[in-house]
Amino acid sequence: MKLTYPMKITPIAADVPRSHRVYFEVFGCQMNKLDAELMLEGLTNRGYHLVHDPEDAGVILYNTCSVREHAEERAVMRMTSFKRRKKREPDLILGLTGCVAQHKQDELTERAPWIDLIIGTREFDRLPELIEEARGQRNTVLATEMDSPLEFVRQRNLGPQPWHAFVSVMRGCDMVCTYCIVPTTRGKEVSRPPEMILDEVRRLADTGVKEITFLGQTVNSYGKRLGAGIGLDTLLRGVEEIDGIERCHFITSHPRFLRPKLIQAMAECTKVMDYLHLPVQSGSDSMLARMKRTYDRSFYLHVIDRLRDQIPDITLATDFIVGFPGETEDEFEESLSLIDEVGFDHGYVFQYSPRPGTVSDHQMDDDIPLEVKKQRNHRLLERISTSGEGRNQRFLGRQVEVIAEGTSRSNDSRWAGKARDHRTVIWDAQDDEVAGSFVVVEVDRASAATLYGQRVAGPSPRPILPNSSAL
Repeated sequence: MKLTYPMKITPIAADVPRSHRVYFEVFGCQMNKLDAELMLEGLTNRGYHLVHDPEDAGVILYNTCSVREHAEERAVMRMTSFKRRKKREPDLILGLTGCVAQHKQDELTERAPWIDLIIGTREFDRLPELIEEARGQRNTVLATEMDSPLEFVRQRNLGPQPWHAFVSVMRGCDMVCTYCIVPTTRGKEVSRPPEMILDEVRRLADTGVKEITFLGQTVNSYGKRLGAGIGLDTLLRGVEEIDGIERCHFITSHPRFLRPKLIQAMAECTKVMDYLHLPVQSGSDSMLARMKRTYDRSFYLHVIDRLRDQIPDITLATDFIVGFPGETEDEFEESLSLIDEVGFDHGYVFQYSPRPGTVSDHQMDDDIPLEVKKQRNHRLLERISTSGEGRNQRFLGRQVEVIAEGTSRSNDSRWAGKARDHRTVIWDAQDDEVAGSFVVVEVDRASAATLYGQRVAGPSPRPILPNSSAL
């Protein structure tokens, strides 16, 4: 099976009927990956089993993403490929879930009427019941209400790494960024109660999870409408008291909500990783205004200054969009200069493409040629790479704590893992390496994205903190 997100697959008995064998592919963001895990847990509780090959499955599901056109079309085309099989096997259940299902439900029912299930972003907790409802139906079953109360009690981690788990703290978004489809596909912002989230983290810790990632579209605005004094800092301080959890971080943050008490909690909580992904999207004030990002360049830089004042060695990642409508060469140059001014450790660059239903699609012309977008994409990535490589040089000679993940993709004689600041670290494998254990690596080489070195301690089920004099 070629899953975008390889959830756990366990051997199944030969007598499990095809009707209860599920093939599931996931596209898009971390929230989509977590939603897929939650759906899979609901299915396994009802006797369904995940399989490697869609030919072995009686239920085929695709959890879809609308943020980028490529992911959207790929999911729809995959589903189209099953049209002939559906004619041969009318009992086969085909389902689209997630953002595309939410946003394009009417178009999908016309374009692909052989699809049995179209399930949006707020009703996937009813998946087992909806599958049963679809059996024997001639018409597509729609479940796309945005006001439905999404309810789940997660008992286990079904992600690919048993030591790491995503945890949803909120859903939806109240922002009005002109290029973004998320408020349309996921609805208004709704935060989960902190006690519910921390109970989930405790259950995950009991199953062996050591690192959690809190998820939200604007995760650092968590707590809105929950009452005074409740924020993301509440969760960080709560995790600090949970035995078994050794690391915690959160994505994706918005600069507007990186408030002083959150920064203080990040600095004071020993389990919070020294890492922050803080998308800026552009270094130009005029571009930020057209994007309706609600901040300008000076505000973003002020936030960075506050961060580094309390967490001097924090690793910073960001996002940029190139080729947004009307972007001039001077505006683009301001993004390049921001990279130099901030000193980002790494970042992601996206070429603008209009998403139907967004303000930029309705009110702005996509007037930047594709070749210009590609060139700007390359130039930004090159500048980020240069910044990252320079920043990585400060780790030479240091010892860093790493959670081991497995053999390196490019060389199976080496192991790879993540440091406390989310950097990838690679070292020469020893005979006793254990995935999910903590090791200490002394760094002797650094590239733009990776640290290399030799293991000097480990493995250990709990963090091994190197002598502070070496840091």
